[in-house]
Amino acid sequence: MTLNPYIYNQELIQKAERKTFNKTDSFRVMQKAAEACYNTIIDTISTQKILVICGPGNNGGDGILITKHLHDKQKNVSLYAPLGIAKTDDSKKALTLLNNNALIKQNVNINNFEIIIDSIFGIGLNRPLTEELSNLFRSINKTKSKVISIDMPSGVHTDTGRVDSIAVKADITLTFHRLKPGQFLLPGKEYVGEIKLLDIQLENLNNETSIFLNTPLPIKEIEMTDHKYSRGSSYIIAGTQLIGASKLAALAASQSALRSGAGLSKLLIAHDKEEVFKPHILEEMIVLYKNKKDLDLIIKKNKITSLIFGCGIEVNQDNLALLNFLLDQPINLVLDASAFALIELNKKSCFNKLFKRTAITIMTPHKGEFARIFENSDDKINDCLKAAKLTNSIILYKGNDTVIGTPSGKIYINSLSSPYLATAGSGDVLSGLIGGFLAQKISPIEATRLGCYIHALCGVKLGQGLIASDLIKKIPQILKEMNTGAIIATHKKKGK
Repeated sequence: MTLNPYIYNQELIQKAERKTFNKTDSFRVMQKAAEACYNTIIDTISTQKILVICGPGNNGGDGILITKHLHDKQKNVSLYAPLGIAKTDDSKKALTLLNNNALIKQNVNINNFEIIIDSIFGIGLNRPLTEELSNLFRSINKTKSKVISIDMPSGVHTDTGRVDSIAVKADITLTFHRLKPGQFLLPGKEYVGEIKLLDIQLENLNNETSIFLNTPLPIKEIEMTDHKYSRGSSYIIAGTQLIGASKLAALAASQSALRSGAGLSKLLIAHDKEEVFKPHILEEMIVLYKNKKDLDLIIKKNKITSLIFGCGIEVNQDNLALLNFLLDQPINLVLDASAFALIELNKKSCFNKLFKRTAITIMTPHKGEFARIFENSDDKINDCLKAAKLTNSIILYKGNDTVIGTPSGKIYINSLSSPYLATAGSGDVLSGLIGGFLAQKISPIEATRLGCYIHALCGVKLGQGLIASDLIKKIPQILKEMNTGAIIATHKKKGK
């Protein structure tokens, strides 16, 4: 299924609830939520034994009403409340409506149930887990039962995806109104299973969120009158000493830039290293330079709109000087790999230059590279936003929960991921895609989002055993599918 791209954090979803409750009875909203959950799962239930585990708050109230719906349809359902039952006004109303103490069990054997409904915390986790609750979660995760979580798997923090010790591992998460950040951020995304978004008619605050799913974007169509020069040129500065790494990085970035639709991809290479690259170059073009003066002339003469720096570059003072030179140029930059190690050599100066740039900078660090130069915590969204504002750059914080942050405060989370993308040259392909889209004068944030989405989708489709060259070959097929509307973004996980 295609998911609504708007993501609400805990504060915003609670604001939507308050605004709704000003117009509508809050218990009526709880009834809608329970009814929506029941309608979603009832067709999958026949004679199975069902256990609804309820917390003391309103998420538990949802569970109580789900229990009532199931019991009213003669389903074999029991209710268990390990933290006590119905301690809020609306959950007390739900318990009164249930009016069946026989369904409420004081002790249960988890293994006796085929379906477990987790209605303990939802988005309201605000306490450390007790040993008893931790043991319960372990028991749930060890069973072969189908596990359905209501709003959020209990133990997963709504805004960060943080799991303090253990959380319920769901097969399905039924979430209300809008998606939540923790459903797409590690480690939380490993616990949510398949997400089903349920409309319970809360207040629409889409204009107040700054967090979105990175969904497929329209691909710029090539016109009949286009030629290679009108489709833009992507430039890559390649390394000069790490021969194997430099070749792999430069060629991966260059070829993926061409696959993205850029008309030309040019490698800027130190004049004495031409022979290293020349046997491997087909469509790409080599441009030689001796020093920064040469580069300055090349930049001014060619009106460069996209330059990739960092792939296969050696970490030394000469290349730090080269980076500082590039930061002073009015050209759009994609920084990756060794660029972050160079920034670390003189972080204060580089950050100052980055912040003052009038051209666009897109930085694509993985976790280790990010931690070298930025504050790093268990709140990936906040860390990414701080980095974007500090450097006046678009930050693509890579991982199996890639987050894109902008200086204006917007966040895009890539729901697609593949662990098989952790292979040599993969990041260079991503940089090349972004640089290629940027060369075509696609807006910087759209170029970043497109590159990220296509790169991840290639990884998902190729699977185990992929190498960087496989990604490059897969790009045209993905572009074709996106142009024909054949791409549908999904978010599912493997079973327990």
